[in-house]
Amino acid sequence: MSVRDMNGNPKIWEKLTWEDMSSEEQELWSALGWRQYTWNRNEAPASADKSWNDLTASEQNAARGLGFSPALWDSFEDE
Repeated sequence: MSVRDMNGNPKIWEKLTWEDMSSEEQELWSALGWRQYTWNRNEAPASADKSWNDLTASEQNAARGLGFSPALWDSFEDE
């Protein structure tokens, strides 16, 4: 399974458990600091509080791989 298309709606990720994700999706979220136990408990890593410009290059690449644009990343709030 590849990375699903969120079609501009990042809230799709909130509906998934870690186990629901493909290995590629888990790898991309891991690059953003998420782990199975933090994802399933909704304990956001430091990257969740960063603006796009404050993400590292590898974090930006992971976010892009998940379907985030800079504007979408900056407008999305972890709830």
